Amino acid sequence: MKEMSKWERVEAALRGEEVDRVPISLWKHYHLQDRSPVQLAEVSVALHRQFDTDLIKLTPSGLYPIQDWGATIQFGRDDDFLPLAVQPAINSAEEWETLPRLDVNKGVLRRELDTIRFVAGLLDGSAPFMGTLFSPLNLAYKLCGDHVSGELVMNYVRESPRQLHAGLAVITDVVVEYAAACLEAGASGFFFATQLATYDLMTPAEFKEFGVAYDLKVLESLQAKSRVTMLHVCKQNLMFDLVADYPVDVINWAAATSGTSLTDARAMTDTALAAGLSLQTLLSGTEQDVRAEAREAIAQAGRTGFILAPDCVIRGPSPDANLAAARQAAEETRAS
Repeated sequence: MKEMSKWERVEAALRGEEVDRVPISLWKHYHLQDRSPVQLAEVSVALHRQFDTDLIKLTPSGLYPIQDWGATIQFGRDDDFLPLAVQPAINSAEEWETLPRLDVNKGVLRRELDTIRFVAGLLDGSAPFMGTLFSPLNLAYKLCGDHVSGELVMNYVRESPRQLHAGLAVITDVVVEYAAACLEAGASGFFFATQLATYDLMTPAEFKEFGVAYDLKVLESLQAKSRVTMLHVCKQNLMFDLVADYPVDVINWAAATSGTSLTDARAMTDTALAAGLSLQTLLSGTEQDVRAEAREAIAQAGRTGFILAPDCVIRGPSPDANLAAARQAAEETRAS
């Protein structure tokens, strides 16, 4: 089969068509560089070039969207230390109703747009790259400083739904405007992440009301504009059935550990899948472990409609040799 360009390979995979080999995407956080647009652009493109990946995901700080709303962030001193919101932006139900509408061309959001512009310039159209968006409910979770348990945002869901809906409406409008600005800056598409689509936190009815309703407003605004939209479903015990028909091009999640396997996902959706690389294996397994895991994922998912990808953000100390092993597993699928 004729060798495809990165764009051709990724777009064929998204359509469920034959590919010359299974495409691969790898992404890591760079917490020491992610507040500098030039530095984050350079390290992101360097990772892509080092491992010859097909699809790039930009990895700004996971708290970038809430800084302009007033959250106080504590940053770490190494690439593997996640920033923390030490002072949340929302401290009472009433504050959801006065949440200001941000100007997406100012502050931290402007910084992230500059990163996109630099990446677009470095790539010059050679490969697709995704900006990172969080679902409106996920941003509400971050705005109230809820890093782990989810209890704070769930208190608002159950005790102050009217106020939370008012905040979610503003958040959604800002995300839609920011996404449009990202595309104008040169992004090919988006990595749209949610950490709340889990039975461990919410009932299906709650997620439909506070999650799905607002997610769809964002995702529908991207249709016919974004060339690749990847839904990332984080956490365990997922409500995969409630997001399986989202209007996205590809779904990413922890297939081996979340309770929804590749086989399960194939039965629920015709959307392309992106999975197969366990963060723990990439961090502490051998090269042979990584290749074996990748091969098993490709065997389950098949060569079409599939992108070999990590469960989530690859840990900083993960050995380069293991990332190279993942790339080799993708190469092994090359059609003759």
